[in-house]
Amino acid sequence: MLRNFVYLNRQALSQYIAALEGGLTKEATTRSVRRGSGKGGVNVKIADASMERGHENEETRTYADTQEAQFDRLLRAAEENADELGWVEVTQPDLEFKDIGVGAMVSWECEIYVPEFVRMMAASGEMVGAIDMMRTLLPAAKSLGLKTEQPLPDADTLDATSAFLKNVNVKVLVVGEDDSSDWKVAGQINAEYLLGELEGPVRLVGKVTKVMPLGHWKPFLSFPGMGAGSREQRRKLERQAPEPGKEDQYLHGPALMLDILAVYR
Repeated sequence: MLRNFVYLNRQALSQYIAALEGGLTKEATTRSVRRGSGKGGVNVKIADASMERGHENEETRTYADTQEAQFDRLLRAAEENADELGWVEVTQPDLEFKDIGVGAMVSWECEIYVPEFVRMMAASGEMVGAIDMMRTLLPAAKSLGLKTEQPLPDADTLDATSAFLKNVNVKVLVVGEDDSSDWKVAGQINAEYLLGELEGPVRLVGKVTKVMPLGHWKPFLSFPGMGAGSREQRRKLERQAPEPGKEDQYLHGPALMLDILAVYR
């Protein structure tokens, strides 16, 4: 099958291939030789002589070992040694996710999306610029007696919001789900390896880092690397159910947290 990658973590893929094959292949060379023969001779009244002529053509090609080729080899290894690699080809998530453990590799055809809250917070640089502009214009608007259709936040609120956004490092993450199951998967995306739009039906491959049972909640801002609060503050948030109206800021179980290797169609 030809794959159109939306996301491919090249660094993680190289690590998996190196462990699987005992190192990384930089390039491979193939050599092919085609041999042939022809017949020539003389025909006279007293003699009939002939001779064989041989020839050969040689072709040499050198191939670079691309990430797409490495991924193909990883999938072939998974097909041949699924148990040894801890590889789970998901067809019935309610059964296969139920007893799955940390470290397993899952391959699941699902629908993915970036939660709106994460999308908004990940664009915090743009938001900070907009807030700083509002902070600049607010005094001028008041002094000129200008009115707006909606009330603007006060200066203290704008200052606090700006300070918060400047101190968080919200990374993009995706959530995968399927209508046939309550299970979800979620993982962060490294923008360096992003190749397409993170929306719609895909095949997602990743390594399980945490299993969240039914009834557990995890704020998106508490995912590793988000930089929102101390470790103790993040753990405290995870022990609390979200406030009414803020459920879209959380991943709720049953769910798997993944180190995402690949997303493709």
